[in-house]
Amino acid sequence: MSQLNIYSQIYDSSDLYFEEAKKNIAENNFAKAAKMSWRGLQISPNDLDLKILLGRSNLQLGKYDTARYVLKQVYERRRKDTDVLKYLVSLEETTKRYSDAICFVNELLEITPYSRGWWLKKINIYKQMGNFQEAERALKRLYQIYPDDTEIGRAYNDVMIGDGNKAIQNKKYDEANQIYKTIIDNNPTNKEAYQGIIANEMMKGSKENALQFTERALLELPDDLSLIEKKIGLLVELGRHGEAITYIKTLEKNRSKFPTIFSKTLPYVMQEAAAFSQYNDSYTIYKKLAEEGGGGEAMDIVINTALGKGYYIDAEYFLKKVLSRNPDNKKYLIKQMQLYKAMLDIENYNKAVLNLHEKFPDDTDITYAYNKLMYDNAKSYILGKQYDKALPILNDLVSSPDFTKEAEQQIYSILLEQEKFDEATDQIDKLIELDPENPDYLVRKSTLYQKMQMFDDALTITRDLEAKYPLEKKYTDLYVSQVEEYATFLMREEKFQEVLPIVEDGLTRQNNNKTLLDIAINASSAIPDYQKGINYSLSALSFYPGNKNFKLKLSNMYTLNKEYDKSVAILDSLKKVYIYDRKIKDALAEVLFFKGKNFEDEGLADEAIKSYDSAYYLNPKDDGSMQRLINLYITNKPNEEALEFINKKLKKTPNDNFLRYKKGVVFELMKEYDSAYYYQKFREIDNPYEKQEWNIALETLRAEQLRNIIGITYAKATSDSLPFSTSLAGLTFNRKYEKNTYGAVLNYAARRLGVGVQPGINFSRILNKTMYADVGVLVGTKFFPKFILYGNAYKEFKKGYDAQAGLRFSRLQDDTNFISLLLGAGRSWQDIVVSSKLNLMTDSDFFYFNLMAQTRINVNTRQDKVTVTISGGSAPFDNQLPEGQAVFLDFSNVSVGAGYHYNISPRTVLAVDGTWTNFQSNQFSEGAYVFINQYNLAFTIITKF
Repeated sequence: MSQLNIYSQIYDSSDLYFEEAKKNIAENNFAKAAKMSWRGLQISPNDLDLKILLGRSNLQLGKYDTARYVLKQVYERRRKDTDVLKYLVSLEETTKRYSDAICFVNELLEITPYSRGWWLKKINIYKQMGNFQEAERALKRLYQIYPDDTEIGRAYNDVMIGDGNKAIQNKKYDEANQIYKTIIDNNPTNKEAYQGIIANEMMKGSKENALQFTERALLELPDDLSLIEKKIGLLVELGRHGEAITYIKTLEKNRSKFPTIFSKTLPYVMQEAAAFSQYNDSYTIYKKLAEEGGGGEAMDIVINTALGKGYYIDAEYFLKKVLSRNPDNKKYLIKQMQLYKAMLDIENYNKAVLNLHEKFPDDTDITYAYNKLMYDNAKSYILGKQYDKALPILNDLVSSPDFTKEAEQQIYSILLEQEKFDEATDQIDKLIELDPENPDYLVRKSTLYQKMQMFDDALTITRDLEAKYPLEKKYTDLYVSQVEEYATFLMREEKFQEVLPIVEDGLTRQNNNKTLLDIAINASSAIPDYQKGINYSLSALSFYPGNKNFKLKLSNMYTLNKEYDKSVAILDSLKKVYIYDRKIKDALAEVLFFKGKNFEDEGLADEAIKSYDSAYYLNPKDDGSMQRLINLYITNKPNEEALEFINKKLKKTPNDNFLRYKKGVVFELMKEYDSAYYYQKFREIDNPYEKQEWNIALETLRAEQLRNIIGITYAKATSDSLPFSTSLAGLTFNRKYEKNTYGAVLNYAARRLGVGVQPGINFSRILNKTMYADVGVLVGTKFFPKFILYGNAYKEFKKGYDAQAGLRFSRLQDDTNFISLLLGAGRSWQDIVVSSKLNLMTDSDFFYFNLMAQTRINVNTRQDKVTVTISGGSAPFDNQLPEGQAVFLDFSNVSVGAGYHYNISPRTVLAVDGTWTNFQSNQFSEGAYVFINQYNLAFTIITKF
C-alpha cells in the first residue's frame, strides 16, 4: 500500500513534478524520477528542464536510446548547456559512439577551454578509440595550460621521452637535446631524460658534455648506481683517473650501498691509472717536506696544489694534519670548507660554514658563505613546500644587502604559492621599491592581478609596459594572453556583452589571434548577434582560409542567422575536401534539418520535405529528420502517397519500428483499423506508464474493428413554470458492413396522458475518404411526430475542417408538417473540436430558426470528453428529446448545456448530458412576457461488440 501511495502522486503543475523528479534523482531513485519527469511533460511538453531530468534518469537506467532522444531535443534548443553536453558525453562514451562523444567534449571545451577534466576526458576517449596520435597532441596542449600539474606533467614527460628517443634514432641530436632539457627543467629528477641526453652527447662524440650532464643528474639522484658507474667510466675514458679514484673515495661512507664499486671498479681504475704519472716531481718534494714537518710554505703549497688539481685525498690528509696542531686557524678552516665544497660533501661543508660563522661572525666572506647556505636551505624548504621553515630564514636574509632582492623574491613566490594574494601584492610593491626600473617586477604584479582575476588592473600595468618599451614584443604577447584569459573568464561567467570590447582590444594588437577570433565568434553567438559572428568568422578565414574550424563556425553562424543556403555552400565545399569526415556530413545534415524546419514553420511543406530528406540521406542516424519527414508526408500528402513513401523506406530498413508505427498511423487515417492495429503495435516505448497508456490506445483501435454498436439512453425533462415533465428511454443498434452501416432505433416516452413509442431505421455509407452520408425514417405515436424523414451529408477538409448539410421532414400528430434545413461546420485540433449548426424550420406559415455552438474537449489520454453547448433562437435545439423540435415554437429561447463522456473501456462509453433552456414568451400571461425554464438530464451507455 505504501508503494501504491508513492506512485500515485498527481500534481496539477509541472513545476511540482520537476521538484519531485529532482528529489528522486538526488536519492538515486531514477525509475521514479523518469516517471515524474514524464508526467510533468504531459502538462508542459516543451519544458526543457523536465526533459533534462528525464534524459538523465533514462541514462542512469541504461535506456540509452531514450536518453539520447530526449537529451538531443534539449541540445537542439540549448546548444551551450553544459549539463546536457556532459550527459551526452557520458551517454556516447558508454555506448562507444566515440566520435560523437569527442564532438560534445569539443563543444564543452569551446565553453570552458581551460577545463582540466574535459581535456583529460578527451584524451581518454581518444585512447579508447585507438587514436593515440590525437591523444598525445591533446596531452601536449593540456600541459601548456597546466604546467604545474603533477599528474599531467608525468604523462607529458612520458610522451616527451618517446619523442626524444625518436629524435636520437633519426640522428636529430640538437632536437633530442632540447626535448630532454625541457623534461629536466620540468622534472629535475627524471632519470630517463638524463640517460637520454647523456646517450645523445655520447653519440655526438662530446664526452665532456656527457660528463657534465651525468654530474648534474647525480646532484638530483646521488645514490643511483648506474649514474655513478657512468661518471666513473667517462672520467676513465677522458684519462682523468685521479678524479675517478677521488670520486670513488667520496663514496666511502656509503660503501655498503655500492659493494661492486669498491670490489671491482676501484681496482680496475687504479690499474688503468698505473700507466699515468699522477704527480710531478715538485709536488712530490713539497709533499715530503710537509709530511716531515716542513715550514708552513710547503704545507700551503701542497694543500693549494691538491685543491687545484683535485687531489682531494691529499688535501684532506694535510688539512687534518695542520688543523690537529692549530684547530682554530681561520685560513686552514676556510680551505677545509673549500675542500668539502669541491668534494661535494654537502654535510661536512655545511658544518664547516656554520662553525666558521660561529667563530668569525664579522668576516665578510664567511658571512656571505653562511648567508648563501641559509638561502640555499630556504630554497630547499620551498621545494619541499615547507614554507613555515623557509620564511623565518628569508626574513632574516632581507637585511643582508647581498641577498635582499633574492630573499624578497622568494618570499613573494611563497605568498603566491599559498595564494595569499593580498600579502603578495604588498610584497611585490616592496620589490618594485627596491628596483623601480626593473620591468620584470611590474610583469609579476600584472600576472598577480591576473591570478586574482583583477584583469582590468593587470591590463593597465601591461599596457603601460607596452608604451614604455614599444620594441619589446613580449609585453604585447603578455597583454594578448591576459586578454585571452579575461575573455575566457567573462565567457565562463556568461557576461557575453562584456566580452567583445575586451576581445576587440586584443585584436588591435594581434588581429590574427586564433583564440580571440574564436572567442569573438562564440560571444557573438551567445549575445546573440549572428551578423557580428559572421563578420568575425569571415575575418578569421581571411587569415586562415583553410581552417576547418572557422569554416564550421561560419556555417553555424549562417545557420543561426537563417541564411541556410550560405551555410550549405560552406559545408558542401568542406565535404569535398574532407570526404570521410563524419562530423562535416553531420553538420550539413543539421543545417538541412533547420532549413527544413524553417520551411515547415512557413508552411512550405514540399520544400521542408526535400530538406529533411537530404538531411536524412547525409546522416541516416538523424532520427529527427526522418520523424519530421514522415510526419509531413502524413499531414500534407494524400494517405496513399504517405503510405507509398513509408513503404519505400521500409524496403531499406524493414525492421525499423518507427516506420512501421507510422504506417499504422496512416492506416488509422484511412480507417483501416485492423492494419492500423497491427502496425502501431511496433511503437517502441521504454517508460512503463506510457506503455500502459499506449496499450489502451491500441485497444481503442481494436475496438474500432468491431461491427456492432448498441446504445441505451434515458432522459428526464422537467419544467419549473408549466406542468410539463417527461422521461424518455431510447435503444439504438448499428451494424457496420464494409462501407455501410445499418441501424435501428426505438424511443419510448411516458406522460400523464399516455405512452408514446417511436421506432425507426437508418442507413449510412462512406462515399469516399472524406465524405459520408446517412438517411433515416422514424414513425411515432402519441407525443412523437407521426413520422420523420431525414438525410445528411458530411464532408472533411484539410487542416481539420469539416461541414454538414441535411434536410428533415416531420409530420406531427395534428398533421402539421415541418421542413428543416440543417447547416453545420466544425474545426478540430489535437484534443479540441469546435462546431456550430444552423437549423432553419418552416411549417409553411411561419419561419423558425436556431443557432447552436458546441465544444468537445479530450481531457486525458483515455480520451474522455467534456462537452459544452450553447444555442438560441425561435425554436429549441435539443438532441435529447426528438419531439422537442416542434414544441415551444416561436419562443425566444437560450439553451446552455454540458456533458461528460467517460470511456469505461475502449469498447464502452458512459455519457451524462444536461441542458438548461430558458424560454421568453407572452402566450402564458395574457400578453405579458414571462420566462420559463426547462431542465433536461440524460444518461447514455454505448458499447461495441
